[in-house]
Amino acid sequence: MKRNLALFLFLIAFIGLVAQAKDKKHASLPDAFLSAHTVFIESRDGDITDLKLDPEDRTAILDMQDAIQDWGRYTLSRSRRDADLILVLHKGRVVRDQSSTANLPGPHPSTSHTPIQDPADASQSPGNNGSPDGLTHEKDELRVYTIQPDGKLKGPIWRDDLERGLNIPHILLLQRLKLEVEKAYPAAPANKQSNP
Repeated sequence: MKRNLALFLFLIAFIGLVAQAKDKKHASLPDAFLSAHTVFIESRDGDITDLKLDPEDRTAILDMQDAIQDWGRYTLSRSRRDADLILVLHKGRVVRDQSSTANLPGPHPSTSHTPIQDPADASQSPGNNGSPDGLTHEKDELRVYTIQPDGKLKGPIWRDDLERGLNIPHILLLQRLKLEVEKAYPAAPANKQSNP
């Protein structure tokens, strides 16, 4: 009898937890995405008005602005302070792996140590990262922040990175964000106007 009562109480508690989880269906994204109306887009190195901004980041900002307008859920803000959401992006660049600079031709200081692995097995080489020339391609990044009254960024409340994720025409990082926002906070259907 006690065993059945314990099982019954466990089932009631489990059903209560499932019901609470259904009520919190938006837990994956903060409410800021629902209440937001405006966004400001900048690079992690500065905004579009910065003359020193990398041309690739400048182009990515312009492409993102166009894509936000096409989405239609949010409008663009002219200033960071007046925006509800701040989208901070970074266009990945090709960088030289610091560990592979020792493999470049030229004079290098000699080291006298015994290799740990078989020198004939290149797959064990510590500098082997899949790029024989020592170059690594950074991933594109997109971060979403809110802004505090003192002008400082708060968050990120959403982030993702993807190789070539800011490339047009699809801007896959924005597509990922859009998918999550629309799933968590579906847009209300447009009211149909009846003709008298």
